[in-house]
Amino acid sequence: MSNHELVSLPIFELSEKIQSKEISITELTRSTLEQIDKLNPKINAFITVCYEEATKSAILLDKEIQNSSYRGPLHGIPIGIKDIIDCKDTKTTFGSSMYTENISKEDAECTRRLKEAGAIIIGKCNTHEFAMGSTNKNPHYGPCRNPWDVERVPAGSSGGSGASVAAHMCPGTLGTDTGGSVRGPAAICGTIGLKPTYGLISLRGVHPNATSLDHVGTLTRNAKDSAIMLQAIAGFDPKDSTSINTPIPNYMDEIENGINEFRLIHCPDLIQTEIDSEIYESFENSLKIMEDIGAKIETVSCPIASEINKYRKPIADAELLSVHRENLENSPEKFGEDVLERLENAKYASIDLYIDACKQKVIIRRKMEEFLQGFDAIILPGYPCVAAPIETTIAEVNGKKVPFMGLSRDLTGPYNFVGFPAISVPSGFSKKEKLPMAIQIVGMPNNEAHILRIANAYESATPEIRNIKPAL
Repeated sequence: MSNHELVSLPIFELSEKIQSKEISITELTRSTLEQIDKLNPKINAFITVCYEEATKSAILLDKEIQNSSYRGPLHGIPIGIKDIIDCKDTKTTFGSSMYTENISKEDAECTRRLKEAGAIIIGKCNTHEFAMGSTNKNPHYGPCRNPWDVERVPAGSSGGSGASVAAHMCPGTLGTDTGGSVRGPAAICGTIGLKPTYGLISLRGVHPNATSLDHVGTLTRNAKDSAIMLQAIAGFDPKDSTSINTPIPNYMDEIENGINEFRLIHCPDLIQTEIDSEIYESFENSLKIMEDIGAKIETVSCPIASEINKYRKPIADAELLSVHRENLENSPEKFGEDVLERLENAKYASIDLYIDACKQKVIIRRKMEEFLQGFDAIILPGYPCVAAPIETTIAEVNGKKVPFMGLSRDLTGPYNFVGFPAISVPSGFSKKEKLPMAIQIVGMPNNEAHILRIANAYESATPEIRNIKPAL
């Protein structure tokens, strides 16, 4: 098998070949590192590549296979980690000039669980500075580039995580999502991006953005691989105050059971930003496809839709400012221009607005659970537009020029606010630019198995989208 074929295989296929000894982990790791060496100069998806550590891990994990000790489907799989998530003895910069030589003393809990499952940490993925933006135009480590067009953004803040998976530099990555930072890069780079229920994955060892909105998520090339990664890292962490203690199902058990008789909501009220006509057309086509494979699409209005984004912003601003206040006061010149502007704007968040928003959050979450009761998921567009040029970061929506930064927040951010699981799934390519488009699937809390099942059914019904690769 050629290197190109090997790095293009999904996790679930690689795991079968590793377990059967058809391929070695050392061979897979070497091929992955060679792919990174080939493409990272073009894409800049990795800030740090863990050559020595990955090679050593591969040798040890191969020995375990030879001794018939198999840890599971992530055994020997190369995984990238967003560079705001701690990896022991590895440089973790947070995408900032202030932490260029910062070496993590411990693994984040999600990193530890990946390693325990047998995953190989292949490198630290480029991120928007402090995960504080949606272009990944990082002034300190260089912009990450979209594999479908290297002159365009990959979205952010987990841009390196999305771009590396899309470019087949690794089969899966971890990202973080505070307002859409996993789902955005997934939509813009043509990968699967899963943001699970709030608290399902530990935040311990993850640099905070807005703690009550932060989620760790996964980026992969298909729903099955998302299920495999989630299985390894989900679960209660008694040392993390945000962690929830809930039973973890086997996410693969029903993933291939289809969506016949599923009730799916189409809710125009929750599409609170202008969507480019080509993307909306693709979204409507996706609804038809889901009907064709057995789902029932019902158009439903949401009476509290306007309240979600109204109360999300005070929480996001106040918690963000709390994290960065000391550095903002002592070293404002070390922040990038766009991040500094956002922090200055966050100063207007008042404690009264924050407390009121926290109260409203609990009430709105309950109302959203009532809204979804009896339904299986909400289906939405994944992003308002395709990738913007890196040089300008100005997007085009229905012929209008608009800033790409923050453009999707009103579309994706509500599900950080209420903490519901959401997944971005590729839905096709724009006719003019040939760039990825996506849909978003939102489910009830702790019902990741359901939205993964919907994503897998939709993937299975649209194979022509999945077989296209970036021309790199």
